[in-house]
Amino acid sequence: MKTVYDQITNGIGNDKENETRIPLNEKRLLAIPEFQLYASIGRNNALKLAKESGAEIRIGRRLLIDRVKFDEWCSSQC
Repeated sequence: MKTVYDQITNGIGNDKENETRIPLNEKRLLAIPEFQLYASIGRNNALKLAKESGAEIRIGRRLLIDRVKFDEWCSSQC
């Protein structure tokens, strides 16, 4: 069984060698598992920070995090 980290770094359900992967720091919208890796935090804190920073975007039932908005919020907090 693959861990969340393995699924993100190796592609979920994909074992293709030729597939191009986009680094997390180049993606605008991150899924929760990707955001967890990006911010080095757990799921609950990731959800809490996404809401607090205003970077939470919902598309139907899907929850995405705006990485640029989150980075701007982090910069303003320091």
